[in-house]
Amino acid sequence: MNPTARDLTGATLDETIAHVPNERKAQAGPEGADAMAENQPRGQRFMFASGSRPLEGYTIKRAIGRGGFGEVYYATSDAGKEVALKLITRNLEVERRGVLQCMNLKNPHLITIHDLKTNDEGDTFVIMEYVSGPSLAQVLQQHPNGLPLAEVRTWLKGLVEGVAYLHDHGIVHRDLKPANLFLEDGIVKIGDYGLSKAIAHSREPGHSESVGTCHYMAPEISTGKYHKPIDIYAIGVILYEMLTGRVPFDGETVGEVLMKHLTSRPDLAPLPEPYRGIVARALAKDPNLALIPICRGRR
Repeated sequence: MNPTARDLTGATLDETIAHVPNERKAQAGPEGADAMAENQPRGQRFMFASGSRPLEGYTIKRAIGRGGFGEVYYATSDAGKEVALKLITRNLEVERRGVLQCMNLKNPHLITIHDLKTNDEGDTFVIMEYVSGPSLAQVLQQHPNGLPLAEVRTWLKGLVEGVAYLHDHGIVHRDLKPANLFLEDGIVKIGDYGLSKAIAHSREPGHSESVGTCHYMAPEISTGKYHKPIDIYAIGVILYEMLTGRVPFDGETVGEVLMKHLTSRPDLAPLPEPYRGIVARALAKDPNLALIPICRGRR
């Protein structure tokens, strides 16, 4: 093991939280909530209307939302299969590379990427699994003081198993946050990993753009490091937020939040064990110190 990496290794998650009581079955949130994109389409103008067929074999039913990459639509195939069509309108080549390297990833905790296609007009679409369940961001809005521990356990277990799978395949997600996590039929699914990057290519000269929401960004991102430890840090922030209803570092400006990531320690007092120790290690400023035992079992 590389001692400089904050990796998903050690005791299994089940062993770590085995004694956490199952208070009640995790709630699925609002049924039928379209949560495949962070911003809901209220009064927004989208490129394609309901009933249009911008990609052969697929009919758009409605717009779902818009993100930093472009637009997302709910559509059906000619065979009747529900899908999400992600129209890439920005950073096309970066997105294309990320999607292509992730297309062969198959894991129940990842939103499946089916295909990448370009129409005759040059529009590029990612064809993805459609998820109708709520995002963790939506669930957190319903629980301003934090989730019941049984629900925390469900979300954390699925998140860790999905991230461990990505890391096993040399992929760093780089943008883990509640808006990119979904619950579908009781299964946690990670989305928006098209921004992911193969570790072997994660340190291009001069590459230092910010790619994560500032509340979930590890300190080393400020120096352009996009490696496994930044995902572990984000998991720690998400876990803290699930337990308390708030992020560990907040501020009125992005700069203030980023400075707290670099210099401040999280208030661990509100956290129950065993999560207090997990969060403390995940949010260590020095990645060398943050080997945390939250991995799925490698049986």
